[in-house]
Amino acid sequence: MVAAWRGSPTRLREDAATEADLVRSGYRDRLLTELAQNAADAAAKAGVAGRIAVWLEGRALHIANTGVELDISGVHALTALRASAKGGADASVGRFGVGFTAVLAVADEIEFRSRGGSVRFSRAETRALLGTEGIAIPDVEGEFAPPALRLAWPIEERPVDGFDSEVVLTLRADIDTVGLLTAMRAEAVDLLLELPALHHIRIGDQEISSAVTELENGIQEVRIAGPEAEDRRWWQYRTEHARWLLPVRGGRPVVTTPDVLRAPTRSDEELSLPALLIADIAMQPDRRRLLPGARIADLAAGYADFARALPPIDRLVLVPAPAFARSEADSLLREALVAELREHPWLPVLSTSDEAPATDPVLAADLALAADPAHEPDPAHEPGSAAESAPDAGRPSDSDDLLDDDLLFGAARNGAGSAVRTALSIERPSRVSVFPGVTTELAALLTEIVGPLVIPELSGRAGSDALAALDVHRLGLARIAELSSSLERAPQWWYSLYDALEPFVLDPLSVEELGALAVPLADGRVVTGPRTVVLDDQLRSPIPVHWARLAHPEAAHELLGRLGARAATPEDLLNDPALQAQLEDDPSDPDTVEAVLGLAAYAVSVPGALPSWLGSLELPDSTGELQPADELLLPGAPLGPLLDAESPLGTVAAEEVEQYGPEALRAIGVGWSFTVVTESDPTGPDHHLDDEESWWDRLADDPRELRAVRDLDLVDDDKWPEALQLLLSDENTRPLLGDRDGYTAWWLRRHAHIDGIALGRMRHPDDTTFDGLLPVIPGFGAHDLRVLRAVLADPEVMSAELAEELMDALADPTRIPVPEAISQTHRRLAEGLADGILEVADLDAPDRVRALTGAVIDAADALVLDQPWFGPALPADRLIVGDIETAPSLAALLDLPLASQAVTAEILSSGRRTTWAAEPLGVLLRLQFGSPTRTGELVIHDELRVRLTGAVEATVAVAWWREGDVTHVQAHPHIAVPHA
Repeated sequence: MVAAWRGSPTRLREDAATEADLVRSGYRDRLLTELAQNAADAAAKAGVAGRIAVWLEGRALHIANTGVELDISGVHALTALRASAKGGADASVGRFGVGFTAVLAVADEIEFRSRGGSVRFSRAETRALLGTEGIAIPDVEGEFAPPALRLAWPIEERPVDGFDSEVVLTLRADIDTVGLLTAMRAEAVDLLLELPALHHIRIGDQEISSAVTELENGIQEVRIAGPEAEDRRWWQYRTEHARWLLPVRGGRPVVTTPDVLRAPTRSDEELSLPALLIADIAMQPDRRRLLPGARIADLAAGYADFARALPPIDRLVLVPAPAFARSEADSLLREALVAELREHPWLPVLSTSDEAPATDPVLAADLALAADPAHEPDPAHEPGSAAESAPDAGRPSDSDDLLDDDLLFGAARNGAGSAVRTALSIERPSRVSVFPGVTTELAALLTEIVGPLVIPELSGRAGSDALAALDVHRLGLARIAELSSSLERAPQWWYSLYDALEPFVLDPLSVEELGALAVPLADGRVVTGPRTVVLDDQLRSPIPVHWARLAHPEAAHELLGRLGARAATPEDLLNDPALQAQLEDDPSDPDTVEAVLGLAAYAVSVPGALPSWLGSLELPDSTGELQPADELLLPGAPLGPLLDAESPLGTVAAEEVEQYGPEALRAIGVGWSFTVVTESDPTGPDHHLDDEESWWDRLADDPRELRAVRDLDLVDDDKWPEALQLLLSDENTRPLLGDRDGYTAWWLRRHAHIDGIALGRMRHPDDTTFDGLLPVIPGFGAHDLRVLRAVLADPEVMSAELAEELMDALADPTRIPVPEAISQTHRRLAEGLADGILEVADLDAPDRVRALTGAVIDAADALVLDQPWFGPALPADRLIVGDIETAPSLAALLDLPLASQAVTAEILSSGRRTTWAAEPLGVLLRLQFGSPTRTGELVIHDELRVRLTGAVEATVAVAWWREGDVTHVQAHPHIAVPHA
């Protein structure tokens, strides 16, 4: 070398410049790194555990290591600027290469001590030698610094005990020794990770060591132990061209902080990858930058295998999160890694058991543990346990920490009614779907719909960006609803689906997205859209309702109501106009019969809850013939013996009673007692009730509700006492007997008979107005009579029928009414005509009438009293007495003359004329009669006599008389003078 410098001054200048450039650029701040690389190569070549020790003795920095000893080729490498002793597979980094130049960053005097020989490098001795040899010093700006590492001087010193090599650096005065050692301690952990041949690094009195434990699935656990902190751990995975390391916290791998490419030591290529990358790739000589043309994408090969080796719930940690690349190399690597992950199966999914899962030892272990009935989870590995947070907690093969049985075999527990079983497997991300936030229950069900589905543990918000980067298909509620329409599943499966979906329906948008969700119906169909479905939570078994979209009771979930399904009771379904139309079209359809009677069993038995047209449903009678339900009776019905022999009502077949029960049959109209017809807002007499039109015609307005007993016309006339008892005993019909204006009471008054007498022509025992004329209804106690009052004659309510009955009774000499009853009856008849209730044309005038005395006389002899003063003057057995005010109406009704028109009166006696006010008797009479002050003249007679002519010829003495506005009274009357 001295000869070369002597012969070429330029060579000396070039060597000095090259060495200086290497120190200033390529190997600045890399002292320990470069020496550690050499130490790692030496240990690897010697096959021993690499150890490094660094310490200070005054200003001398000692770096010792184990490994092969220095040989002649090593000396040549140390003194060469562009050569290395690395010569094949044995050298992993760069044994005694140009990196040794890094020592010049802190020292100009260097010793390399080795058991095979030691050398010294000295810039000062080199300078002295140049002078001794007469070598011209190059002309440079400033002081020329000759190369320090081009000349080596042998020395006798040997490394300290326990080490094979030792580098001693005499630090320059400007070097901060404390800072230098601190920086080295900071590098130690990285170096132990980067250089696996090194196991121990001691800086001063602090030792940092590494240990590698072989786990399963190709993962190694690298543990770095130091004096100042807890152990630090990484999971390491080797591929063909790289080593990948993930930090481990609490037994779980986590994303590393932004780092640089390590090849194997730190370079200046910045990375933002989830894991540390230690790569086998071509670098520039200073190992700070990639060599142009380096195939960096090749480093991604096998990355998916690393993901596959991780526990299933930790695998997304390896997906590069969306971010701006920190360098060109980072951009290329991120793309290559994502492509690698997309193209290979590693993503844990739930899939149906008939799909062939990719081989995955981790998942296989999970499945084996979950399927083993003897397997008991280790409490030490339960979440939150002390072991979980301990340094050695968590291994990639400890599946009981990672997935529970419900995840592994979700369908077996949560897919009720499904014949498909789900299991855990792995897939390419491009072939799977994810439902964000999916639960274990929902995941097991969705797998049957959409195929492989990302496991719930990876489907949360934390993994959403990673899955998006992998182009995993994202499922929404709308897509689930769309896919559901093609499914055929048991109702319990659908209920499980609705139950699992419910937590995700949080707002109107989610409700809208599930608008096309399929719903199984009770009749076996599956329809789209809950809004078209009705729910009945009372049903315990499916009923094939064809006229409405009734959800199957085993699938009826409250979610359907939130999605627009309408709640419907059995009563609602049985009131559906669609059912009415179906019955009109085919009343004997077996499916309809089964559905109607099935629903009727759940219907409430309140009168009017079910429509009367359900009675058109045809059922077999005891002879096997089909008849409408409302024309049938239950076996043993109490109504049966009361019916006329010609009644069309039959008896329902016993088999129908056994199959559906008497309650259901009664609910649709099969008779037991009398049946009540009910309709709200009726519009006309179209209810097939006997004589309904006549009743309707007498109504002033249409009733708000029609409630009427039907089939009254079928009762045997001789059975009405028993029929009334049956009507009174039934809570559905009893109130109708008390409704005087209702159809039932009206019909009974007109058509029901006891002993041949219509009920409307009988009276209540407490009604004495018609005493002696109308008979009292027999055979009922006071409690029932209060109800029956409405079906009997009412003195306050006149009708043509009652008027006819009363006129006949008045003409019947066998009836013996008292005078008051006779008078009151005549008054009611006259009022009926005066009020327009009765018409003369509708009634026949009687040939015989009842006088006030009770005598039945010829109509030709009768006179209707129309003026009170005629009463005492005329024979009582000729007088027809009612009320003075309505006497003309009574006369017209009975076709009789008024007394004042048929008889003429003349006052024969004379008297004293006075006034009511001037006469004491006038005042007394006014007080007696309770009348106000009278007007007109008052004539006082000692004896008042009147001559009658016309229909009655007689002269009679009377107590008083009226002629116009003149009142004649007898001075000492024997009878009181009534109010005129």
